[in-house]
Amino acid sequence: MTSITSVEEAMVRRLSRPNRPAGNFRTQFMGEDRHKGEKPDLTQASPIAYLVEQGPYGELRAHFHEADQFQIFVTGNGRIGGHSAAPGMGHFVGPFSGYGPIVGGEEGVAYMTLRNTWDPGAQFLPENLEKIRAKRSGRREVTFQVPAPVDDVELGALRKMSVLPLIMPQPDGLAASSYVLSPGASVTGPDAAEGGGQFWLVMAGQMLDAEQGHPLQRLSMAFVRPEDPPYVVQAGSGGLHVVLLQFPRFQAPAIH
Repeated sequence: MTSITSVEEAMVRRLSRPNRPAGNFRTQFMGEDRHKGEKPDLTQASPIAYLVEQGPYGELRAHFHEADQFQIFVTGNGRIGGHSAAPGMGHFVGPFSGYGPIVGGEEGVAYMTLRNTWDPGAQFLPENLEKIRAKRSGRREVTFQVPAPVDDVELGALRKMSVLPLIMPQPDGLAASSYVLSPGASVTGPDAAEGGGQFWLVMAGQMLDAEQGHPLQRLSMAFVRPEDPPYVVQAGSGGLHVVLLQFPRFQAPAIH
């Protein structure tokens, strides 16, 4: 069953990050924080999504995870490794693939982190380098740029849809695309069974969903499991810019 989270319901869970400087927050959008509750079923894809806000010049050290991961930068400025990080910068890493550090600029930086399974948390480098050497089959990192959203007036005046590939479909299902829809338009997404689950992340405008009683605004999201039918995306009265992020075909992570 497709999971939906609106930005309004998520932001009530916005919490300051302990042991971090002022201006650092985490907001859980989907799934359980790894510090709370029980692990989900690790044999099937399940969404983990949260927004990280780092204050000015704050740094998250280089590290890796054990799950596939997308990140989309949404506000502020900074860098991730050797790449500039401004709104629309996209990043994908595979399991046991080191990346970073993530450093906020003078405005700080915020980014959405998206996974298709539970992860035990950041494993920092260089102290965990031997685990990478023992576990990984090859480092995988892809960066891409989501087009800057048009303003509300231009988005509301659109008369046709545009689709821009951000990551061309890979043999294992990894893919990403940007969709811009005119007001009221709809499109059926690709078959989720081609990969390991899909996030649809609203970048601008409004997305309509039959299960929601109100339009889904910027940073709201849907997660489509591989067994779900293709997702039908519908724009609200002001048009829609949404990004599709499809994971590689699902492989259960190591159990801890």
